[in-house]
Amino acid sequence: MKNFRFTPLFLALLSTTSFAATEELIVTGSYNPVTNEQLSSSVSVINKEQLLQLSSNNVVDALRQIPSLWVEEQGGPGGITSIALRGAEANHTLVLLDGVQLNDPTNTRGGAFDLNSINIESIERIEIIRGAQSAVYGSDALAGVIHIITRDPGKKTTTLNASIGSDDYASTGISTSGKVNNLGYAFSLQTKDAGEPVPGSTAKNAEFTSRLNWQQENHSLNFNYRYFDGERTSFPEQSGGPEFATSRALDNSDYKDQSAALSWTAQANNFWQSKVSASWYQRDEDLTSPGILPFDAVPPNGSVVDFNRTEFSWINTLGNQQKIWANIGLETKKEDGTSNGYLYAPDVYPINFALDRQIDSAFINLNAYVIEPLLIQASMRRDDAEGFDANNSGQAGARFAINENWNWFANYGEGFKLPSFFALGHPLVGNLNLQPETVLTRDTGFEFNSGTMNARISYFKHNYRNLIDFDAVEFKNVNRARVETSGAESEFGWKVQQDLTLRAHASYTDIDMISSDSHLLGRPQLTYGTSIHYALNDAWQFNINYLHVDERFAVTRYAGADDEQVLDAYNRFDASAQWQINQLTQVGLSLENLTDENYYTDIGFPAAGTSAKLNLKISF
Repeated sequence: MKNFRFTPLFLALLSTTSFAATEELIVTGSYNPVTNEQLSSSVSVINKEQLLQLSSNNVVDALRQIPSLWVEEQGGPGGITSIALRGAEANHTLVLLDGVQLNDPTNTRGGAFDLNSINIESIERIEIIRGAQSAVYGSDALAGVIHIITRDPGKKTTTLNASIGSDDYASTGISTSGKVNNLGYAFSLQTKDAGEPVPGSTAKNAEFTSRLNWQQENHSLNFNYRYFDGERTSFPEQSGGPEFATSRALDNSDYKDQSAALSWTAQANNFWQSKVSASWYQRDEDLTSPGILPFDAVPPNGSVVDFNRTEFSWINTLGNQQKIWANIGLETKKEDGTSNGYLYAPDVYPINFALDRQIDSAFINLNAYVIEPLLIQASMRRDDAEGFDANNSGQAGARFAINENWNWFANYGEGFKLPSFFALGHPLVGNLNLQPETVLTRDTGFEFNSGTMNARISYFKHNYRNLIDFDAVEFKNVNRARVETSGAESEFGWKVQQDLTLRAHASYTDIDMISSDSHLLGRPQLTYGTSIHYALNDAWQFNINYLHVDERFAVTRYAGADDEQVLDAYNRFDASAQWQINQLTQVGLSLENLTDENYYTDIGFPAAGTSAKLNLKISF
């Protein structure tokens, strides 16, 4: 059994990512687009083709195959899904969509983003930057950044898609893109009903995305807008789920997300490029929860939340991006949120709060090829937030081309996260004296790329301070936790022949709660997996994905008090096939949890069993 378990890990440790394409420009982790060779951080890039090979219907399942990115899921599609990057808290990862931040500091999870709020058909690519990125993004980017990018404008195509599947799953959508003179456009409309693969867990949503791009000589304008309307149900978190919950009443949530961004880029001359940007994000949510019986643990509660964020920035790129260049700029961000809630304890107790803050920032980023194969980078950013001392974040990195195949990289970063509005303002547990959480991150590794084979292996160490924790004695949030995470991660890709591609990944994370016997929940120490893509001919393609997940700690309260348990390790297989009937029409079949592995995503929350989905795409 040990030989079987560690063989995929050994294969994955041989090298790095088949997901990072060196010829593509990366827009995450830097103030201006760069190639993978111009970043000293650990990067994974997944294009649309690779994303759909990992999962035909669910971005959550696809992201499980990315090293050091653990997606914590509570039951089925109606449960909250959040990201733990390199063992950090879910709210330590900054999530962007077309450049707009999606983290909501009014929610009970401290700003963690729910990945079920993204439809996979809307995505063009995903960029993942690991390590503290506050020197570029300011607050919230402690563990890294996940940037989801929707369909590119310009390429002329129209696609209809429809899917049906087990447990009443259904989705439909239409997307179109093209160009009229100098104006590129891309629009997408998607609807999804995830059915009920796990008792009580349902999710329905509708999503509209749009991107416009206008270019003329030395000027370009970019605009994007997204609207998402969703509703979901689930057994309350830590309630014991479908198996153990005393009450069969469910959490209910109706929510809406809107985001928009507008930018103007002007190439003044060969030395100077200037970019002015504005973005807006809004989230409305109406949540009701029956609580957890007996109500000593969690009484019935609810809230209506309204959050808004506006952001303006001015970035100037100076120099020659093949030799020496710098990014200098200013940014201002305004956040305001209100939560009107209630708690039965046993009478109705109002739990309302309203907070706002402005963050003014200045930054400088320097990049230089000291010698032809050696790139040195350094960044400094100052963020001045209302109610807090100004924070200075630094970042430094290096990348060295050993030869045409091998690269070495190393990176040091400082990160901070302002306390969430919920942690500060909640009438029962809030604490206005909370200080920002901080982190120091270091990583180093090697990349290999030979055209048919590419790989990355890296080692990391993160030191977190002032983490916000709930104190049961004082019955409020306090700064006290210190956590150190360290480990190794790897990706490997090999194009064995024209029609066969192999991928593997592995992650090992050691989490140390300093001066505490507590455990961070839901995070496995070891994960690894493999993927096989085989094109039989021009008409038929097949995918098989395997994932191993180690044991995780979990807590439940259905018995009236906290009960910590260990969730068993599991192995999961998924498979899919696509048939290109003709130039316009494709039919696909996906089988998820192919071996019907019986495992739990939380105590009392079983994973969905084997399911099948049939997909149809018609392109014009």
